[in-house]
Amino acid sequence: MLRVLLTVAIVSLVVVSKKVSNKEWEQFEGATDEDVIEGHPAYINAGKMAHLMKKQGVVSTCRYILFKEKKNFWDARDACKKVEWPFTHKGAWLADVHTMDENMDIRILLQLANGIHEVNSHWDRANWAWIGLEKTKNNDFVLEKGEPFHPEEWEWQDGTHPNFTHWMRAQPDQEYKRPFHDFQRFVQVNKRGRWDDTFGSVEAPYACNYCGRYIVISEHVTWHHAKDLCESYGLTMAIVDSEHDNIEMGWAANTTFGPIPEEKRWDDTNWIWLGTNEVMDDAGVGTGEWVHHNGDAMKWSPSGTERGSPTTGLRIEVSSQWWLSPG
Repeated sequence: MLRVLLTVAIVSLVVVSKKVSNKEWEQFEGATDEDVIEGHPAYINAGKMAHLMKKQGVVSTCRYILFKEKKNFWDARDACKKVEWPFTHKGAWLADVHTMDENMDIRILLQLANGIHEVNSHWDRANWAWIGLEKTKNNDFVLEKGEPFHPEEWEWQDGTHPNFTHWMRAQPDQEYKRPFHDFQRFVQVNKRGRWDDTFGSVEAPYACNYCGRYIVISEHVTWHHAKDLCESYGLTMAIVDSEHDNIEMGWAANTTFGPIPEEKRWDDTNWIWLGTNEVMDDAGVGTGEWVHHNGDAMKWSPSGTERGSPTTGLRIEVSSQWWLSPG
């Protein structure tokens, strides 16, 4: 059932430091440890990319994944735990932030998800996202003005205390409001990267820890346009050269778009471009030789791959990681 594919989603690649086995992945899957990532993660240019991702419910960098659906703190925490990694099947944490670079990632995610500029008022929750910091001690009274920050009274989801913060001026203040019947003791980050303590029952987007190589963008374009767009952002189209890569790609796609019903298997929304295409001869006929966008030969493909000729690029099915080249 081959057909010419006109528009599909872009996939961009953030490079991981080394090829690892499934067993090795179990040691750091879902981590934000910089040792996992080669050098510094690719800087995501939110100014260029935000218009492509505003329609998506899920956006990610190589450190974090942000869900635009608004939830209170406890529901957001539970939702992150349900985001199972594809190899260890362990849940994620609400985002922990330990450096200014990591804080910038949260800021960029919000800008990608809901635009560079603030939505409506400053306090509109589309401009904010939950992270996993909670005050666990001395949290039942309003703080005096100018009270110093005590990191030992705050905890990330893993029980550690913060070694980095980026509070708004005069925050945290641990305010009490009667409608909430609680004090402000949970933390959200805004599009400027500033932190504020707020009430756990406030609903907002939320960020979970993530450590992946693939950033999925739902803009529907041709293969060549996808390649050009990725390069214009300083990224590259995704290369899948092992079963491990394929599983991770499928996980990233399913997490971003959700499962695709079987009746929509051949719908363009169920397919994503890979950075691989067939070498054509002078007559425009496929040679059967497949190369990645960087010129390397394709070394691996899953069973069930179908190929047509002539072709422009290789695509992967969101639901089952099955490949197809549209002819």
